[in-house]
Amino acid sequence: MKLCFGLSKRNIENAFNNEKVDNLFLIRANAERILDIFGSQDKIDRIYINFCNPWPKAKHNKRRLTHPRQLENYKHFLNLNGEIYFKTDSEELFNDSLEYFSQCGFEKIKLTYDLHNEPIFDENIETEHEKMFSKEGIKIKAGIFKLSGGQKV
Repeated sequence: MKLCFGLSKRNIENAFNNEKVDNLFLIRANAERILDIFGSQDKIDRIYINFCNPWPKAKHNKRRLTHPRQLENYKHFLNLNGEIYFKTDSEELFNDSLEYFSQCGFEKIKLTYDLHNEPIFDENIETEHEKMFSKEGIKIKAGIFKLSGGQKV
């Protein structure tokens, strides 16, 4: 795991020509404990959820990063009108997540079932998983969801 963070840190530094980046944090923690890290005093404008574990078995769905239990946690530190950018290769996870976002008061801003042919992001930074799935011919599903005014916890 340390190797992934070292690589991520180097990639970020390279992307910004080794300039100081003070609005980005890399954190290694169990998502179930997110409220131990962030709280209402924090000001988060955007969360990126990229290619998380789809937890396909129904008994494990509650572990999903887009499950209502997690979305409600994000409301504690996500600014009003804050956004979640979500990408996945799993159509089941994507469709279930659309319902989760709706249940939790997130407004759908943009949506696609084929990100590479219907771009919705101003800039799409491809992850290693995205490159791998795309190479296999798997379409990338993506959405931008906004915390509707008045929905903050």
